[in-house]
Amino acid sequence: MNKRMMILLAAAMVASLLSGCRRSAGETTGESLSPTETPTSAPTTAPTAASTQTETQPTGTADTASARILNKIWSEFADTERFAAYGGTIAHAVDDGPGDLDVTDTEELTNHYLLPEELLTQVEEGASLVHLMNSNIFTCAAFRLKDGSDFPAAAKALRDNLQRTHWICGQPDRLLIARVEGQLLMAFGSGGNMEAFRTHLGTAFPGGEVLYDEAVTA
Repeated sequence: MNKRMMILLAAAMVASLLSGCRRSAGETTGESLSPTETPTSAPTTAPTAASTQTETQPTGTADTASARILNKIWSEFADTERFAAYGGTIAHAVDDGPGDLDVTDTEELTNHYLLPEELLTQVEEGASLVHLMNSNIFTCAAFRLKDGSDFPAAAKALRDNLQRTHWICGQPDRLLIARVEGQLLMAFGSGGNMEAFRTHLGTAFPGGEVLYDEAVTA
C-alpha cells in the first residue's frame, strides 16, 4: 500500500469514527456532530476502506484562495511542529497539506467542520487542514462568505456551535476564530498545536484579526 492509499484509508477511518466522537448538547445517543442537527443513521454514501484503496482515486486540489491562506500558515510550521495531516474533502484528499472543500457537500461541512446550518448558504468557497489520526487534536478551515454576509454574526455563530459541541473522544483544548484576508478562519485542537497555529497565523498574516481565542468549555 503506497502513501497515498494509506492517507486516504486513514482519513476515511477518521471520518467514520467522527459520528461517535461528538454529539449535541442534551443527547444521550445519536450521530449528529452539529448541535443543530437531528441524529440520523450513517449515510450509505460514506467513504469505505474499499472505495479509498484504489490507485485511480483522484487527488484533491488546493487552488482556492482559502487553501492559499492555510498553505501560507502551514508553511510557517517547523518540521518538529508538524503532524500527519490531510486537507480538503475526504473523497479527494490532499496529502500532508491543506485542500479545497466542496461547499455543496453540506453534510461534510456540518459534521467535520461544525459549520452551523444557517451559514451553509453563505459559504461560496472553503479549504481545510486536519490531523490525520484525530481531528480533535487539530482541525482548521477557511471559508469565503458571499458578499453581503454579516461577518461578525457568522463568526459568533461558528464559535457558539463549537462551544456547544460535546467532544466525546477527547475534547480540544482551545478554539480560534479569525478574519484573514476577508475570510472566516476557524481552528480547534490541543494546546500545543493551537499555540503553534496562533503564532504562525500572526507571522503569515500580521493584519489578520483574531475574533475569538479561548478554551473549549463544552
